[in-house]
Amino acid sequence: MEFKRLSDKIIDAHKIACEENKHEIAALLLEALEYELSAIGGDKKEHREWSAAMDEAFNLHERTFGELK
Repeated sequence: MEFKRLSDKIIDAHKIACEENKHEIAALLLEALEYELSAIGGDKKEHREWSAAMDEAFNLHERTFGELK
């Protein structure tokens, strides 16, 4: 799978951290994802839409660890 954006790489790393039950790392990656997503577009209008992969990262974290933070 070829990645195009940093957020895609963070999502993949987060999935691995969840699979390996590394809660603290997964939480940091989710925080990094939130930061990266908030930075998208800067002061320009955002053209990228929220993806199913982004949604799944938050859902996976909650299913794996029972909490988002």
